[in-house]
This record gives sequence, structure tokens and C-alpha cells, in this order.
Amino acid sequence: MKKNSFEELMSAITFAEAGEHDKAREILKGRNTVLLAVSDFVFDRNVFTYALSLSKRIEANIDVLYLTRANAHNAVLQDFLSSVKKEGVGCSVVRTDGCMKKAILDYTEKKREILFVVVGSTPELDIECKAGERSLSEAWKRLKCPLVVVSKQNMPSPA
Repeated sequence: MKKNSFEELMSAITFAEAGEHDKAREILKGRNTVLLAVSDFVFDRNVFTYALSLSKRIEANIDVLYLTRANAHNAVLQDFLSSVKKEGVGCSVVRTDGCMKKAILDYTEKKREILFVVVGSTPELDIECKAGERSLSEAWKRLKCPLVVVSKQNMPSPA
């Protein structure tokens, strides 16, 4: 990713969180999807709230990259999908398995419209990764968009 593109994306996030939605949309013109990476192992409602709030502010769709070993029904994910639908935000769920970092890299390589990736915590990135896959340091540098790690203290106020 070019340095200017990264700086533009980070500026847009800052404007959106500050309530300057029109300015954020202007910066992000042409890119319109937030990738929310979650797994069966960790479900932090704050991550879902953050992704939905920010997506509404910048008028972006949400792609949920759902790392799962089973095709189980997850109530937190289903609640989130209902909330997204009520808010009128476009959303799709892609189920996958394996290493979270690799899944994120593969997905963002294929979909250039991803604005940024939202995850709940840094340890979530290592879910299902084998020792050799944990670092993926060279590959990780190829991530085409910013990675946003959400903590409860960084939650935006409701729109």
C-alpha cells in the first residue's frame, strides 16, 4: 500500500470518529467495505459495535470474515447481523477456517475495496495459526489496508 493511501485511510477513520462523516466519505471515495474478522473462539460485542458504528458513519458495507471449525449457530453473530440489517448497512458473511492472519491476507488480496480490517485483539490474529504461520511477517507487510484493533476504551460514541 502506498504511504499516501494509508495516511488517507487513517485520516478518514479519525474524521469519522470525530463526527465529520462527509469529510471521511470524501477521503474514502471508491472504497466501500470494512472487513470484520471474528472467530468462534472470541466474540467481543465491542468489536461488532465498533465495526457497525464506523460503517454507518462512512457509509461502508461490512464483510464478516468468520473463522469457524463448525457450521454452528452463533447467537452473538446472529444478533449482529440483525442489527446490521436494521441499520440498512450491506453485509455478507464469509466462513473460513485455518489461520486468521492468512485468511485476512487472502481475503484482502482478492477484494481491493476493503478500507480496513477490524479485529478485537492482537491475540485473535494468531487463532488457529501454526508456529510457522504466527509471524507471517513478510506476508503481513503486504496487507493492503490498515488493521484496526478495537478495545472497549476506543469505542466511538453511538451515531
